[in-house]
Amino acid sequence: MMQQRLSTKLQVQLEQAGADKLNKINFSNVVADPAEEKVIELAEIMERMAVAGNSLDGVIVTSQSRITK
Repeated sequence: MMQQRLSTKLQVQLEQAGADKLNKINFSNVVADPAEEKVIELAEIMERMAVAGNSLDGVIVTSQSRITK
């Protein structure tokens, strides 16, 4: 069996004051296995750049791999 890494993506989710939906900021082609501290650092930068009243809800890290025989 062989496992091939295809991609890693991040989605920073910001909560908007008075809104039901989250503001989602997507990043594609992220380095494999990003360090948790760096992911949070990026999310906090995006929170500071967002419109006033937004707060960091969380970050989703998605890794895609292909496994072949």
